[in-house]
Amino acid sequence: MAMKHFEVTVPEEYHLHRVDRFLTGSLEYDLSRSYIQKLIKKGHITREGEPVRQNYRIKTDDVIRVEIPEPEKLSLEPADIPLEFIYQDESIAVINKQAGLVVHPGPGNWDSTLVNALLFHMEGLSSIGGTERPGIVHRLDRDTAGLMVIARNDAAHRHLVKEFSERRVIKKYRAIVVGKPAQKHGLIELPLGRHRKYRHKMTVTEDGRHALTEYDVSRIWNTGAGLYTLLDVRIHTGRTHQIRVHLSSSGLPIVGDPIYSKKWEKYRVPWLLLASVELGFVHPETGEEVSFSADMPAHMRDFIERIERSRA
Repeated sequence: MAMKHFEVTVPEEYHLHRVDRFLTGSLEYDLSRSYIQKLIKKGHITREGEPVRQNYRIKTDDVIRVEIPEPEKLSLEPADIPLEFIYQDESIAVINKQAGLVVHPGPGNWDSTLVNALLFHMEGLSSIGGTERPGIVHRLDRDTAGLMVIARNDAAHRHLVKEFSERRVIKKYRAIVVGKPAQKHGLIELPLGRHRKYRHKMTVTEDGRHALTEYDVSRIWNTGAGLYTLLDVRIHTGRTHQIRVHLSSSGLPIVGDPIYSKKWEKYRVPWLLLASVELGFVHPETGEEVSFSADMPAHMRDFIERIERSRA
């Protein structure tokens, strides 16, 4: 059986965290904690060549090696996972993805993904994305909720890919961050690339790819527990973790972000407070501009209610 393997260097802010908790929130692969624990029990997670214990407390600059066995045979099966459909026709579907749902199959998540759910709920998906990603034109991180467009045939898929690559798609998000911007409206134009040391992270770097994020302040809460801001965010490029890195590098980490916020656990939120709330593009069949919107997910509304109660 073939193995995928990679190494992760522990940043200072995770010193003395449990290894399973660190890996669950810090890997490029969307691996559940139970799957990480299974890998530990089977000796697939090591430090300096020795298997780690499940309760091992990692130390700054530990190099953790993770081996992920590939399934002997990958067979995509439909899964009865609830999906919220915003719109459907013969060419596309627009869904409001729930936080915590991985978009497509991969190590540790072969059968409980958005793709498996689409196979259960729909007939007809584009094939351009390959056998593991039917219908998938773009993606959201596991913990990011919100709008995604699905291609139902190859012509629609090619059209949408061109829309995204030529930056004609309108992509708007809402994010709750720690702190307050100096201005009500701002542009963050900083190049992004892979962190040289901590390979699971993206970072601002001179030799990175161009990235542009625009934001407006929607609301500010000054509470006894801290200062928080609700931002309306539009991204003009689509880099990995773009919003998360741009906001964090500007001193405005997203509440609950396990990678780019050092004190994310203290906020007691199930997922980071970021959601795609508006998506606009030219329809592949009609040629008309279409736009779709969604409310903030429940976990973001719950956090707002909590901090408003604390103010009262």
